[in-house]
Amino acid sequence: MKRLLFIAHRVPYPPDKGERVRALEQIKALSPYYRLTVAAFAHGAGDCDSAAALRQWAEKVVTVPAGGWGGMIRGAVSMLAGRSVGEGVFRAKNLLDLLREESRQEPFDLVVAISSTTLPVVLGVPAGARVMDLVDVDSAKWYQYAANSTWPMRWVYRREAEGIRRLERLAIKRCDAVVVISSAEAAELGPAADNVVIAGNGVDGEYFKPAPNLASAAPSIVFTGTMSYRPNAEGVCWFVREVWPELRKQSPQLTFVIVGRDPTRSVLRLARIDGVEVIGAVPDVRPYLAAASLAVAPLHMARGVQNKILEAMAAGRAVVASPEALAGLEVAQGSEVLSARMPREWQDRIRFLLADPAARSRIEQAARARVVRDYVWSARLAPLVALCRRLAPSQDATPPVSRAEGTKQGKLPIA
Repeated sequence: MKRLLFIAHRVPYPPDKGERVRALEQIKALSPYYRLTVAAFAHGAGDCDSAAALRQWAEKVVTVPAGGWGGMIRGAVSMLAGRSVGEGVFRAKNLLDLLREESRQEPFDLVVAISSTTLPVVLGVPAGARVMDLVDVDSAKWYQYAANSTWPMRWVYRREAEGIRRLERLAIKRCDAVVVISSAEAAELGPAADNVVIAGNGVDGEYFKPAPNLASAAPSIVFTGTMSYRPNAEGVCWFVREVWPELRKQSPQLTFVIVGRDPTRSVLRLARIDGVEVIGAVPDVRPYLAAASLAVAPLHMARGVQNKILEAMAAGRAVVASPEALAGLEVAQGSEVLSARMPREWQDRIRFLLADPAARSRIEQAARARVVRDYVWSARLAPLVALCRRLAPSQDATPPVSRAEGTKQGKLPIA
């Protein structure tokens, strides 16, 4: 089998946040066709331990440390030099040295990497072909942050956007193919390029299959997501400020449960409000989805495909979401999900679902059917697998096996 190097800006395990889930599913999808070496940046001791789990799909796993004060300093220097902060944080001479040595021992036929911040490493490793998965066009996100901020953060966000835009353009120019998550993201890259491929996000329909209804007699609403992520934090704060008071006034037993790791201070303060619960990190979000009457996604800044919506739909939960959160999804609004923009619309949609269990059940069933039909990972990542097999033709797939080699860890600090 041919040899593939997969580079991730975070250790893609455990699959507890969207970027890790996508990277892990790509590794799983490619492992039957290639001998994989996975290289990833570890953002703590726990990441190094978690990386060992990747050996069931990869024959080698290489990790190097990232972050900390050194990463912050490199990021600041990079920004002042006109590059992105992320490019500085993930500047890794020691990782390049490790991977070049691996290539000298046996060449890589293909490199697949996730996140534009890894591009300097991608271009520095000898390989037959290169694929960069941008996922979302992050420069557009930072431009959006800049537009919604005041000085000095407006300046910081705009510099980051410009630095990342440069990386995105360089990826299109230097890589054999660039992957994005949707046609909307592809349009953000500007004039169509022949080497831009769309491979969307999906969901594990079996893992998120509907559980027995654990909902209590009291109705509840759930939001799931990483709570240090600005759009998530700002979205739930807006919901509690603008939508929640009237809902709670009319339904005193109603609760709003916020589930997700690393809640910001503004999110933690929401727990002081009657009926609002801030749970924080959990090992499994499924029980919280099963216990809720419905799920919400009140995001006003959103990029790409919102996995939180797909997971709730797969779990058989009706979802009310903002138009921004639904923009990357091909779902039927009104029958598979409900959309709301203004506070009154949110209140009306939620009251409707809570008051009409039969209508809510129809939406739940339609949502689940849509995910199973169109959003399972095997279907969404098929274009990526086909692309890789075209760039580095592989023999017929073989069943994945656990690999014998251990996890290599970079011992040097990032230079």
